[in-house]
Amino acid sequence: MNKINLIILLLFTLTGMGSSAQNANAPQKLRRADCFFGIHFDLHASEDITDAGKTLTPEMVDTFLTKVRPDFIQIDCKGHPGISSYPTKAGSHVKSFEKDPLKVFREVTAKNNVALFMHYSGVWDAKAVKDHPDWAVVNAKREVSKEKTSFFSPYLDQILIPQMKELSDYGVDGAWIDGDCWAVEPEYGAASIKRFTNETGITIIPQKFGDENYPEWMEYNRQLFRDRLKKYIDAIHAYNPAFQITSNWSYSSMMPEPVNTNVDYLSGDVTPQNGVYRSAFEARCLAPQGKPWDLMAWGFSWNGAKMPLNVKSAVQLEQEATQIMAMGGGVQFYFQQNRDLSLRPWLATMLSEIATFCRARQQFVHKAKAIPQIALLYPTAYYQRNTTHPFSGSSAMVQGTMNLVLDGQHPVEILMEHHLRGRMNQYPLIIIPECNFMEPAFKAELDTYVNEGGKLLIIGNETTKLFDNELGIKSLVKAENSQLFIEAADKLGGIGSSVVSAELLPGAKVISNFYNSSDFSNKGATIAASVNPVGKGSVTGVYFNAGSIYLDFKSHVLRDFISNRINELFPHPIVQVTGSHLVHVAVNQINDKKLVSLMNIAGEHANSKAIGFDEIPPLHNLTVELNTPVKPSKIILQPEGRSLDIDFKKGVSKVIVPELEIYSILEVVK
Repeated sequence: MNKINLIILLLFTLTGMGSSAQNANAPQKLRRADCFFGIHFDLHASEDITDAGKTLTPEMVDTFLTKVRPDFIQIDCKGHPGISSYPTKAGSHVKSFEKDPLKVFREVTAKNNVALFMHYSGVWDAKAVKDHPDWAVVNAKREVSKEKTSFFSPYLDQILIPQMKELSDYGVDGAWIDGDCWAVEPEYGAASIKRFTNETGITIIPQKFGDENYPEWMEYNRQLFRDRLKKYIDAIHAYNPAFQITSNWSYSSMMPEPVNTNVDYLSGDVTPQNGVYRSAFEARCLAPQGKPWDLMAWGFSWNGAKMPLNVKSAVQLEQEATQIMAMGGGVQFYFQQNRDLSLRPWLATMLSEIATFCRARQQFVHKAKAIPQIALLYPTAYYQRNTTHPFSGSSAMVQGTMNLVLDGQHPVEILMEHHLRGRMNQYPLIIIPECNFMEPAFKAELDTYVNEGGKLLIIGNETTKLFDNELGIKSLVKAENSQLFIEAADKLGGIGSSVVSAELLPGAKVISNFYNSSDFSNKGATIAASVNPVGKGSVTGVYFNAGSIYLDFKSHVLRDFISNRINELFPHPIVQVTGSHLVHVAVNQINDKKLVSLMNIAGEHANSKAIGFDEIPPLHNLTVELNTPVKPSKIILQPEGRSLDIDFKKGVSKVIVPELEIYSILEVVK
């Protein structure tokens, strides 16, 4: 080998070594299943944009990614107007481009090993139905929608699936399909009615909620969506198995059923107001579904034109994120792109601060699994029978009950019927929120659970009727007086709810009565709560709609009233926290490591008039008692890394948390 060739070979080897070293130090691009922290941008682009990409530069994107270091970003692709913000050949795009924004984002995210996902509106596509009115869904009044596409149109084959393939060819990692299940409207077009009649034999089509066969009509429309979802997911996976896709809010509180399509992950964007409680609720609905999941916090307050658009502070968003992280999920934060698809550089500073907060807790929470304690039933059958739209019914009764339980410092999971079947005995207590229907087989399984030693807390006027035998009710009638009061901790509080008056059989025991006024001398005869032994277990009934009431009118008396019922049925939970009612608790494990999340919920997040705040008062000297058969070697406050003094007596380890700023985790070391 001559001298020149030797030099060339040496240079080539050194260059390769340098490149390998550089790649080894760069963060590895993650699949969505392993992503923890992401940023979502969208625009819902309009057709009149003439300068797409004008001020967007590779340097802008690179600086943002370098500073924030997300695992993934989602950017605008096609919003509800149906206008794509990249030069698509399969659909409609903005009027003109100065450069291809998608190409810029793909090149720079690839350089930084950051996964790139697209925000894409599915069922909702105003442009498609404007250009093709025969593609639009038809409502009960036979009016053609100006926004929503029909399941019986060629929209999937001619626009959605071709665009997904086009995005795959760009090298995009996946798509987050917005405006999908929650945008579905009942299909009253001729093709839909013909299919429904052929499948069911029903010839008189229900027009509104309450009409005969309306539940069957809703289930038929739900199945149309399931078939549609399966079709486009399978089509894109057949084209590119590595393309990762989800449908926003599928298999969530809006679609409370088993995952039966090949979605790669679950996700949803939490409503921008009262994000702390909404995140707590939605996280608990997604966590048990058996798929990787994340939730999106809106980075700004917004309620249409009813309030100014206001960017939230870092601490405001961190507080929302705690509720998601505490249930094992990934977090993402939503901000808008500029009209030319460029980014707002100032956001990087705030998002890097939020990233530091979240990353510090990642190893203690991401993919954690809840340790069974209290199960709050999501009554799927009731929900599906009481919706006016296939996937947008009210779950207020579940959320309000969850708020009550969490505000009492009790760890709770929300479990749909399919989560509880066959594993009820893992939960010391199951709470049944307000509902008026339950499938007989599921009700029978609950009865077996109680007879074998389980505990049930039944809440609500209609719910107690479903469990009249278990509660030992002789008769149950609606009481006329709804201006009643309950007692807890030597305080009286109004309930503002209709109630039912129960007459009990021998053996059932009255726990509490209503008061006829806010005076302890005016105790009435109407029962507020009772308990009845059933087999080896017991059932407690609460004879008013506590969950719905608490969601609308938060009350410390109602909180304590329900907390007392929980303590009576479940006196020895794995964790008890005292010192403040402004703490939410979750108990998880990662492998065999036990972790207790403590979340500070102080501040104005539930105040609809407070659209932005930047201070959360810290909580001090919280007492945490943990049931531990033996004394742990350590209990460490994380991410602070502070070992706490343990007072261990008779299987209980007690520690004092000196300060809780926003979110800390107790790591229990064996």
